[in-house]
Amino acid sequence: MKYLKPLTVIIALFFFLSCNNDDNNNGNEPSSIEIGNYIFNFETEFTLEELQGIDSYVGNIKGSGISLFFDYGWYTGPSTNLPTDEYLVTEEEINGHYRQIVKPIDSELNYSRIHLFKISDSIESPNGYNSLTVSTNNLNTTEQEMIIEVFNNVVIVE
Repeated sequence: MKYLKPLTVIIALFFFLSCNNDDNNNGNEPSSIEIGNYIFNFETEFTLEELQGIDSYVGNIKGSGISLFFDYGWYTGPSTNLPTDEYLVTEEEINGHYRQIVKPIDSELNYSRIHLFKISDSIESPNGYNSLTVSTNNLNTTEQEMIIEVFNNVVIVE
C-alpha cells in the first residue's frame, strides 16, 4: 500500500505531461488554399468551404473574421469600367496567366477582388475557358492589406 500513492502520482503526472494541447493554435497557423491552378497562402488559419454551384466550382474561404467568395469556371470574368475614384486596378501577366487585382480606395464600402486565368486557354478556346474570381467586401484597412498581400503573392501551379 505504501507504494500505491507514489505510483498513482507518477501515473497521473505521466498522463498530464503527455497530453497534446492543440488549443494553443487559436487559428494563428499559416494555411494554404488551392483552387484550380492557384494557391493562396494566408498568414493565419483559413479554411475552404465548398458550396453547390450550377456550372462552376464555388465556395467560401473563411478565417480571421473574413469571408471571401470564389467562383472557378467558364462564366466569371475580370471587372470592367470601374470608377477610378473608387478603385485601384492592376492587370498583369504572370507566368502565362492573366491577373487582375481590384483594390478599393474605401475597403469598407467596396469590394476587393482578384481574377485569374491562363492566357493560352483563353486564346485556344475563347468561348469557354476556366478562370477564377475571388472577392470580399466590408474589410477594415488591416484586413484589406492582408488580403491584397495574399492576392499579390498567389502561386501558380501547372
